[in-house]
Amino acid sequence: MTANRQHLPRLYLVTSGREHTDAAGLALRQAEAIGASGPVVFQLREKGLETARLYDLAQRIRPLLEQSGSPLLVNDRADIAMASGADGVHLPESSCPADSIRKAFPGLLTGKSVHSVQSAMDAAKSGVHYLLFGPVFATPSKARFGAPQGLEKLEQVCRAVPIPVFAVGGITPEKSFACIERGAWGIAALAPFLDPGALSTTLETYRSYMPI
Repeated sequence: MTANRQHLPRLYLVTSGREHTDAAGLALRQAEAIGASGPVVFQLREKGLETARLYDLAQRIRPLLEQSGSPLLVNDRADIAMASGADGVHLPESSCPADSIRKAFPGLLTGKSVHSVQSAMDAAKSGVHYLLFGPVFATPSKARFGAPQGLEKLEQVCRAVPIPVFAVGGITPEKSFACIERGAWGIAALAPFLDPGALSTTLETYRSYMPI
């Protein structure tokens, strides 16, 4: 496994969620585009795929990410993550308890999405290795979680837990620096990373706002 729980990459890519429809093959092209461009956390978030296809896709993506040292995480499917040789699993806030996942799959890097300070504290106590918190800024993909929470709430979450926090939701390269200043370890995004042809350049642009 490539993941280092103490030194996660600061950039976190979430796949489109449309592999079962019009974007079939996009996640694979994204993994190919990352290549040797530097490590990112790569979350395979494809709820619409049936189990066999999700497993196959994870298996195909994993070796593509290894050359850049990018950990592969499967959304909410620890069984698929373990069976495919992925590095970890990412749990939605409403998923089954993280400590149960960790007991059943102790070798997996485990992260969780949270939307409040209390949820962040509870997740950290359960033993997860990192958190995604948001939405920090306005973004259509996170509108169902309510109004943007803002930088002040992000800072409160980062201060409340001893594990890395990735800020998510409407984060452009320019806004990423403000998130880091407030205590975020890194930033997560979906829409900015959808174009495989521009992915390497986009990642470098984000990295230019990140600490070394």
